[in-house]
Order: sequence, then C-alpha cells, then structure tokens
Amino acid sequence: MLDVAGRPCVVVGGGRVAERKVDALLQAGAHVTVVSPQLSPRLEALAAQGLIQSHRDLYQAGLPALAAARLVFAATDDAAVNRAVRLEAEARGQLVSVADDPEASAFVLPAVVRRGRLTLAVSTAGASPSMAAAVRRQLEETFGLEYEAYLDLLHELRLAVQEALPDSGQRQQLFRGMLDWPLLALLRDGRFGEREREELRKRTLQARTPEDIERLGSWLGSLRQ
Repeated sequence: MLDVAGRPCVVVGGGRVAERKVDALLQAGAHVTVVSPQLSPRLEALAAQGLIQSHRDLYQAGLPALAAARLVFAATDDAAVNRAVRLEAEARGQLVSVADDPEASAFVLPAVVRRGRLTLAVSTAGASPSMAAAVRRQLEETFGLEYEAYLDLLHELRLAVQEALPDSGQRQQLFRGMLDWPLLALLRDGRFGEREREELRKRTLQARTPEDIERLGSWLGSLRQ
C-alpha cells in the first residue's frame, strides 16, 4: 500500500467517478486537486470547505498541479481525455489510474475500511467495483469501530512490554497470548474504561510468562460478568 498522507494527488474529472476517487484520497490524508470545468455538488462542497483544491478548466497538458502529483487519476467521461492524461503522466514516470480501464492503469484504487491503525483493502482488479464495495460493507460490519480502540491499546501494551522485557522470544509469547483476551468484547460493550485500562497496563508490566497472560485474560473475562 502506498502512503499518500500529505502528498499531492490530482483527479481529472468532476463527476461521480471523480467523487469516489477524491473520497478515497481524502480518507488517506492526501492533498487533492480536481481538474474540471464543472464539479458535482459534493465536490463543490468539498472545495468550498477548503478540503480540496480545484482547477476550473478543461484538462490541458502541462498543468503545474499535474506535474507535481504523486498519483494521477483520469476520471472523465471522455476516453480521449483520459488517454491524454495517462500518456502525460506516464511520460513523467507518474503512477496513473484510468477510470473503467484497469488494463491501462498502473494501479487500482481498492475499496477500503479504516479502523484507526487497521486498514483493510479490497480489490477485484477492476473486474467489479460494485463487488469490491459489497465486500467492503461486509467488512465494515465484521470489523466495528471498537477495533480502533483495541489496536491503540495493543500498541500501548506492546511498547510497555518491549521496555520491560529484553528477550524478544519471551515478548512474542506474551503478545500472542494477548490476542486471546476478551478485550474486543469489553470495548464493544462499553465495559472497559480508563480505570480498567490503567489496571491492565500495570498488570501486564508484571507479566513474565504465557501463564501470567492467561490469568490476565481470566481477569478481563470477569469484567464481562
């Protein structure tokens, strides 16, 4: 996966297809410029809020925004324009994606589910974006909002254990045991607050063996009762 956070990206086109590309880029933290004489109502709203930049004109070769882009998306309803955008980007060695033409694209933008540190991407290699969206919706139901807090907590505990235990093999045993804890259920049910978080951190720092981690799991299980 390519990290585009804070990077300039350009979408040529101002309709529904362009909207989907822009939404995905904004979720990834990119700085987005849209090139089109007309924008859809949603893109107009994003521009008015300052969330995207807009170049209100037809595509022309040599646009400075295009030259500076990390990723380029050709998303118009004109195949000739899309081809021209692709050829210009390819001539500069830029990565370019062409709407409805995966064979001509250097990459395909996947359907993405984000839960904090967790990113799940689904792609059908351009065969069926609708199927990718359907699978994404299923993943959104399976991996709920609690996963963001869950991974933040695991990260915090991992850093604490790394400082406390010098033996990497011993640490890995503890980390694997933590995955059996009923933390997700506690977070989902709203039964794991700041007091329980601090107590878990304190107890985890005292753990040295997989048996210690298992006992901690039993303690966490008692919080559900």
